[in-house]
Amino acid sequence: MKRPLYYLLCAIACTSMVSATMPMAAIAEAIQPRATTEQQAQADATSIDTGKAEDGTNTNATADTVEDSTATSTGTSAANTESTDGTTAPSLLAQATPTPATISATSQTTYAHSATATQNGVTFTVSWNDAPAGTATTFHVTQANGSSQAKARMDVPTYWDGGSQESVCDPSRPAWAGYYTLGTAGHDFTFDFTASGTYRIYFYFMDNDRNDPQNDKGIYYLRTTAEVTVNDAARPSVTQIVNDAIAQCRQQTNGSEYDMALWLRDWTLDQLEYNHSLNWCSAESGLTRHQGTCESYQRIYAKLLNAAGIDNGRTTGNGHTWNAVKIDNKWCQMDLTWDDTSDNWYGDLDQRHLYFGLTDELMAIAHSDHTANYQKDGYSYRSTDLSNNYFVRNGKAEEWAEKYADRIQQHLDAKEESFSIDADNQSFPASISGIQNGIIAYAMNLR
Repeated sequence: MKRPLYYLLCAIACTSMVSATMPMAAIAEAIQPRATTEQQAQADATSIDTGKAEDGTNTNATADTVEDSTATSTGTSAANTESTDGTTAPSLLAQATPTPATISATSQTTYAHSATATQNGVTFTVSWNDAPAGTATTFHVTQANGSSQAKARMDVPTYWDGGSQESVCDPSRPAWAGYYTLGTAGHDFTFDFTASGTYRIYFYFMDNDRNDPQNDKGIYYLRTTAEVTVNDAARPSVTQIVNDAIAQCRQQTNGSEYDMALWLRDWTLDQLEYNHSLNWCSAESGLTRHQGTCESYQRIYAKLLNAAGIDNGRTTGNGHTWNAVKIDNKWCQMDLTWDDTSDNWYGDLDQRHLYFGLTDELMAIAHSDHTANYQKDGYSYRSTDLSNNYFVRNGKAEEWAEKYADRIQQHLDAKEESFSIDADNQSFPASISGIQNGIIAYAMNLR
């Protein structure tokens, strides 16, 4: 889908999710005021996705349609609650256009599912009903025996469908950091579930006031967990979407690694728009919400390549991530995010495939940090060959080289001792022309 070739500052959650079996009951627990292991991993995984700025336009990301399907929830009230004392409170950040969506508390008093957590005599409860997948599910958060300082926030939902667990959104975004006062009516959060599978959502509570000992409940970081299971044929899981794409790929290609890698790459770009709010960062968001940051592009392509049996790896540089792919036993670099464009400003250079099958050196023209990365000891994806470059494979590189060869031969026939030739792409940005010229030089050397 359409989007500009380059992007300004964007944040990504660059963390590899490991396979994990998620319990099918709601869990509530009191934890230390310091960040949990999961939260620290999320914070450590956050980086900056920096692209080059260039004029262009972007179409809005496609919205999910409402379908008559059901998200079922597991668990009622939870157990295994422990009390702890804390000394530091998380900072309170403002939420402009928050995600999750927040709405005023409702008058509803009964819900199908709930999870509770208790500490220092205060009980926090999250309650919710089943809702059709693709529509907003409301999570009603309340407190009992707490003070007027009681607050709650909803953390980033994680998704699991039997494969690997992943954060649906970027946990570093301010949308997930804001606490909301509960008062006596409580507070409502909403979230849309868009794929079959299991979603786990942590809710964090605090109730403390150091300046008023009589009103200080000493609760800094109490957590309870809600799990929602979606089982809807109209909302397939990420794994099912990937498997369906692989089946289609095998039908429409000759089965070679190159043809499959190219088909899967093009298919991925047709699925999603770049998310300029920088919130969505997962394969789930890219394949079911049709929007995501570079993290989504990289994760989706990796899942597809793995399912197709094609070796691949994750590469990073300049706070950005892309794929390394092994085709016919030769590593090459693929940047799907920067290839996701409908612009064609540079003659017969197909910008949608500019970053398909590059060497490390050519990719470093676009992402300068990559130079240091691929020169490190132990770098596993050393890419030195352009034989599987898109323009080399489709003959365009030879066509470009032919134009230069004819001009060079004219000077040689004239027995000139020295001469120079103007580059055809000298008006292009250096990053674009540098990559193209590297491909042309490869083609000329083959001659």
